[in-house]
Formats: sequence, C-alpha cells, structure tokens
Amino acid sequence: MSDRGGHRHQGRDSTKYRRRRTAMDDARPLDRRPGAGSRAVRVLYVACEGESTEPDYLDYLTEEFGDGDGDRPPFRIQPVWRRNGMLPTETVAAVRLYAGTDEAWVLFDRDGPDRDADIRRALKDAATFKIEVGFSHPSFDLWLLLHFQSFSGAQRGGSKIVVEKLRGAEAFEDYDNRNNKSVKGVRRDALRGREKTAAANARALVDVCAHGACNAEQAKSKPVDRSAADESSVGWSARSGYSPHCSVLRRDPSTDVWRLLAALGLVPGSQ
Repeated sequence: MSDRGGHRHQGRDSTKYRRRRTAMDDARPLDRRPGAGSRAVRVLYVACEGESTEPDYLDYLTEEFGDGDGDRPPFRIQPVWRRNGMLPTETVAAVRLYAGTDEAWVLFDRDGPDRDADIRRALKDAATFKIEVGFSHPSFDLWLLLHFQSFSGAQRGGSKIVVEKLRGAEAFEDYDNRNNKSVKGVRRDALRGREKTAAANARALVDVCAHGACNAEQAKSKPVDRSAADESSVGWSARSGYSPHCSVLRRDPSTDVWRLLAALGLVPGSQ
C-alpha cells in the first residue's frame, strides 16, 4: 500500500483535491509555452491514489525528462492528489475534473479485496472517458522495486514482502519507516537511469501471467483521442498487454506504470 487512507474518505468535496505545487484556483490552463526547438509542451494530468509516493515520482519524471530529448518532445505531468488519498473511482473523477479534454491518467492499486468493487467501477469509468490506467497489484511500491530487481509470486493484495525487498535497495533502507514513503533526494537519485530496467521487469510479469494469453507486445502506449467511441472496461484494461479475458484483479503481481513511461517515449513501447 502507498501512503493513503482514501477508503475512509469517500465523498469528500472536490476542492480537497490537490495538484502538486499549484494553487487550486490556478488549476487550468497549464503553461504550454514552446519547449526546446519550438516544440509544443505535451501536458498530462495524472490523478494519484496516494498523496506522496506517486506525486513525488511524477514530479521526478517531469524534472528529469520533461525538457525533451532528440525526437522526444517536452512534456509536463500535473499530478492530482488529495490529502489522505483517494479511492480508485475518486482518482477517475478527480482527473476528469482537472484534465478536461487533455491527456489523462490515473494510478491506483489493488491493496486488498475490500476494494474490488470500487476498482471494477473505476475501470468502467476510465474506459468510458478514455482515461489511461496505471494499475499496480499489489501496490505502486512494486514499480519502485522493479527498478532494482525482478519479482514474482502472488501477493494477494499485501505489500509486506515487496516493501521488505525494496528496503534492500540503495537509499530505500528506511522506506515506509514512520510512514515516510516519499521519492525525493537520494531515493530519487537511486532510481535515475533504471527506467528501462523497471519497464523490462514489468513487461516480463505480463509475459509470465498464468492466464497464458497475455503478452507485453500486445500493449498499447499511443495516446487515444478522449472523444473516441466508448470501449468496454475489459477492452480498455487490455491495453496493458494482458488478455481481455484475464481479470485485472488476478494479475498478481503486476504494474502497468511502465506504459506511462512508454507513452512519453522514455522506455520502449509496443503498439
């Protein structure tokens, strides 16, 4: 589990949503001045279930890679979060509120079986409004761990083993001690340059899925027009490379965060 207790705060007023280092009254529009080489800045809104780990990581992506490089245009990620976290359905509602017609993503986790109904609803809403999903099973912590090593074995929604292994990585020795799950300073430095390793390890989890028909080469990372025709939640969640017949809740362990990096051109993508 990341840093949140959103399941205890369903129904909070939308003014409680926060966007990293941005006053709520100035939520839109974002700065769209041309970047290097007069290339327009690509803007993505990403609503996060957690209030620290995921927004910190998204800030890192913007600060480290946002200026663009070669054929990759500059981008800016605007995290949307709420103190004490959000439920999966709330992340979808939040990003709809702020993204408008801009590119939109949500990051949320499995965590435990008490959230299954909410996850199914979130996937349905995301498919309807063409909001990309970075789902992690059991938690976003898995994505961090994959920067340092491969991982396998069903966790049934628990992150204890994932966190224990992550603490064995450089700069993460005290991760989650006293609820400190930030991704700043030396932890951020330790992640730098390991993006392709993390993506390769995440893709490998798709390929070894017990379902048998899942293949990371089937994943889709190209942006979809937000006004495109409706798609079923089954088809939408299959954009991660898993078979449409492979239930999201059984993809254990897995993390689709690599698709966000692929969409930005930071790691190899597929279709």
